[in-house]
Amino acid sequence: MNINDLGYFWLSQGDTEGIAMSVVVLEVGAYVLMAKYLFQKKGSDLFYFRRRIPDDVRRHYPNRTNSYLIESLQTKDRASAAKLAHRKALEQDALWKAIRSGDVAEGPERIEAAKALLASYDLKPGQHKSFEAVGLEPDEFLEELRFQAGARDSTESRPNWHEDLPPVHRLAGDLFYGAKEPIFLSSALKEFQSLKGEDESSRAGTDRVRVVNDFIECYGDLPIVQYSRENANAFVKHLAAKGNKTATIQRRINSIRPVFRTMCREYELEDRRIFEGINIPNLGQDTKDRLPYTLNEISMIQKACRARDDDIRWIIALLSDTGMRLSEATGLMTNDLVLDSPTPHVILRPNKVRRLKTNGSERTVPLVGEALWAAERAVQKAQNGFLFPRYIDFTKTPPSHKGTYASNALTKWLRGLSIAEKDQKGTHSFRHSVQDRLREAQVPEEIRNVICGWTNKGIGSAYGQGYSIAKLTEHMRKIALDSSD
Repeated sequence: MNINDLGYFWLSQGDTEGIAMSVVVLEVGAYVLMAKYLFQKKGSDLFYFRRRIPDDVRRHYPNRTNSYLIESLQTKDRASAAKLAHRKALEQDALWKAIRSGDVAEGPERIEAAKALLASYDLKPGQHKSFEAVGLEPDEFLEELRFQAGARDSTESRPNWHEDLPPVHRLAGDLFYGAKEPIFLSSALKEFQSLKGEDESSRAGTDRVRVVNDFIECYGDLPIVQYSRENANAFVKHLAAKGNKTATIQRRINSIRPVFRTMCREYELEDRRIFEGINIPNLGQDTKDRLPYTLNEISMIQKACRARDDDIRWIIALLSDTGMRLSEATGLMTNDLVLDSPTPHVILRPNKVRRLKTNGSERTVPLVGEALWAAERAVQKAQNGFLFPRYIDFTKTPPSHKGTYASNALTKWLRGLSIAEKDQKGTHSFRHSVQDRLREAQVPEEIRNVICGWTNKGIGSAYGQGYSIAKLTEHMRKIALDSSD
């Protein structure tokens, strides 16, 4: 399948004149992206869908007086019209494929084909009640179904003749007579992310898409009620065979489970809870604890950062004296820094390139020791409002965060230093180290949680505005190392 099959095609500029039934959707440099099958009537701003019906499927459109499908898209917006036309073209492609080959693959494509078949007879899903109310039946549609089942003259002797229908025709009949439209897993994923407002390009969104697509590759794109506990257990084995650790497998299951749970609830379907209480053999036993850096190692790392004095080392220095997560640091913007204050600090909050891990992760963190030095150095090299532009992809709109690249680069450099048990230490180890240093300084747990972005327990913790930045800075200064050592 090429891009033309999807209802779009590219033309170089200068070649666009005289193209019928097409609308420019996007211009990029010397190229123009056109949407096919669109036109506007003279004097009207509304977009219409217009597509020629191939001769070999004409008989399936008995109500058409000409060889074209023409339908108002009820919109004046060209981008919306292009999407609607694309959807209609896909439905027709699925129907015509079914007519020519006798079937289409199980999945959303079959739904599209069934809806397109109904539309070819000017019918809609669930419309039988309207016909029944006035004592009518869709005679032409029923005649076509009988023909497809080979039961035109023998319906009385074959009461179950509809079971002999091709799958698309049977589904079209079921939908017309009120059957619920099955929701396939691929569609369930899209609806879930839309319902939850989850950006599919975010870390959580990307992970969820990857897991669901992996599940579909294993067991097919089926209506969500057709999957079984056997599929869920087999998926655990599949993930283990791919080399995933048990904690990662648990995270993958936690990612796909809410798609099933939420969509079953929204569509009032039976939720058989196939992913609930799933057994992951030896869960947690293959986990290697991330070790903190020792004070001597932190001092050595910070001196090495001063010596190199570049953006990678500024990030490491920032982590070493704040306990921030790597993604929190690399996604910082210049307006997150407050340096012209007796208590310099950074405001951690979501922005257009990265979210925070939890609601409690939104916080204010004092800048002391090498973290303050790193922030002052980094702000001088900021670009487009970002503190570490190396790890921001500005070619995308909006810009995207390249956290994985940062993790790889920083870990590689750290493991090149003289550090004990370095295979169990990385960028996240600084977070452990800050906690240990705060404990040694006898900083109260509640303040440690505020600094690192963990939720404090108890009703009282939710009252008031929390600790002042002056009080937090007082405690953070207790752990700053003397860089002159």
